[in-house]
Amino acid sequence: MFLFCITLLSCSTNDDDRGEITGESGISYSDSKTMWKEVKAQNEETYSYTVSFSSWSGFGSRTTITVKDGLVSKRKYLYFEQVLNEESELEEVEIESYTETGEEIGSHSEGFDPLLIDELYQTCLSDYLNINKADNEIYFNTDEAGIISNCGFVETGCVDDCFRGFRISEFNWL
Repeated sequence: MFLFCITLLSCSTNDDDRGEITGESGISYSDSKTMWKEVKAQNEETYSYTVSFSSWSGFGSRTTITVKDGLVSKRKYLYFEQVLNEESELEEVEIESYTETGEEIGSHSEGFDPLLIDELYQTCLSDYLNINKADNEIYFNTDEAGIISNCGFVETGCVDDCFRGFRISEFNWL
């Protein structure tokens, strides 16, 4: 019975700790989620966000998810390579792209999953914030408005393209 109580208390503390992780913005996961619930209702659950990935090797991708009235209405994907142009500036060269709407949404395997921000909060908590802190560096942050902007982890000692999670590079109310 004693061991059961200890286990129960330790699980409860871990869940609380996960919700209280705070990023550079100074806003905790729990506060951000509360803020999100308030502002999404004020904006009729209509928004878009872009998840970006860039590799050290020059390849990258962007997936833009559009949500109208609480439902994903479009997913747009771009896979690109960054190359130096004649002015020695990095330029993106498209390798592959698509746009999905209606029943097509989610039909391509490439790109970020067509998730609502609510689902990102849940995924953040269940898949990334619960990772062993001794073996990983855990990341959570919000934008200026308090909306989740990244969540994930990097395994200790990993050096190339190690981030597991998501980074929202752009968010807009529509």
